[in-house]
Amino acid sequence: MNQFLTPILTVIFLNLLLPSSWKAFLIELIFAMLLWHLFIQESFRSNIFKLHKSFSITFNSIVIASVLSTALIINKFGNVLSTIYLFTALAILLFGEKSAKNLGFFISILMFIHFQEDIWIFLYGALMTLVVVKTLKTVYRRSDVMKSAGIAAIAGVIFIFLKWILTGIAGKFEMPLIALNPFISSVIVLGILPYIEYTSRIYSNIGLMELGNLNHPLLKLLSIRAPGTYQHSSMVANLAEAAAEKIGANSLLARVSAYYHDIGKIKRPAFFVENQIGIENPHDNISPYLSHLILDEHVKYGIHLAKKNRLPILIESVIAEHHGTRVQKYFYEKAKKLNPSVSEDDFRYPGLKPRFKESGIIMLADSVEAVSRTFSGNKSPAQIQAAVEETVMGIFTERQLENSGLTLEDIELLIEEFARVVTSSYHKRIEYPKKGEEGVIDGDNKSNKI
Repeated sequence: MNQFLTPILTVIFLNLLLPSSWKAFLIELIFAMLLWHLFIQESFRSNIFKLHKSFSITFNSIVIASVLSTALIINKFGNVLSTIYLFTALAILLFGEKSAKNLGFFISILMFIHFQEDIWIFLYGALMTLVVVKTLKTVYRRSDVMKSAGIAAIAGVIFIFLKWILTGIAGKFEMPLIALNPFISSVIVLGILPYIEYTSRIYSNIGLMELGNLNHPLLKLLSIRAPGTYQHSSMVANLAEAAAEKIGANSLLARVSAYYHDIGKIKRPAFFVENQIGIENPHDNISPYLSHLILDEHVKYGIHLAKKNRLPILIESVIAEHHGTRVQKYFYEKAKKLNPSVSEDDFRYPGLKPRFKESGIIMLADSVEAVSRTFSGNKSPAQIQAAVEETVMGIFTERQLENSGLTLEDIELLIEEFARVVTSSYHKRIEYPKKGEEGVIDGDNKSNKI
């Protein structure tokens, strides 16, 4: 019953604001629940809605606000100032194409029913929904939203022109108002988007672009306190971005999440091998059980920093999941020498297994990057491919990726892309001749003068 609470509340609020007969109310209620089941409920089956209650609360709030504001404005000013562009744009920026399309058609059909089956209300709502879905599918800059508004304005003007041809009816100000509507809506979207992102911790690609700025205070702190980890995170970001692009996942989310996945190492950087430059490994002087706790802590402290700095929920999830429940094998083997009966479970990371594709990609990229640092000499592409495949399939056989949504086909493509990126990073370089050797250009040679 909880799944139908939002459409029931939406129809109740709608009829409180714009009263109708009991018969009309019951018809609206039945259709709202049916439409919710057909369109909106599909969005809640997505993995991200299972990560945190913020996703469902924010989406439900957008649904209720969109229906009520659209109905009030249509009732007072007519269809030309409908807020459907505004709310479908918000939905696609925060939740993706499918959620925006479902929301747009839900509003359009509900408004069609509420306003005595006015087909033009439905057609305009459907048109704006399709424009949003086509123009805001991939957005990285604010200017992309303004371009979308321009296209929506042109579509609106054509819509009014066709309506006038077919019905002979057109209001005096309908044409300029329907052209202005998307621009006004886009300004409102860009104005309120940062507030929604900050309060809900659900970020659009525009917000992720800002977090990907390497001058972000957390990333600057990481580069100062743990420069080795910072470099490692940059390499993981390159791997993750290329891999995500290869399988059609969100490459921007993968890159930005990779930047932050190890921020917990800010606390005790010297206990991680990439930061142990010219110093003794402190793990040599402590018990493997304490070493295990220190490694666990970088995940827990990373989650703490993510919450404190209001990083996106998806990035917090990556921090928690990038080691999954894997065993810290080095310290487990070290403890086994002291106590042969020690359990592997005593040396597992505390996090959950990856629960969405980008999180799974970062787990794999993290391990592949770590393995690539062990390469000595010149590795052939075939050797690199074999090492990458062994690393990825090792994680797969441990069942760490079972909740990530990654398919076997995805994993094959990821191995291929990881191997390509690692191979390009370890290509041979030309050994330039030293000064005085044959082939070095003599600065006094007249043939070199221009």
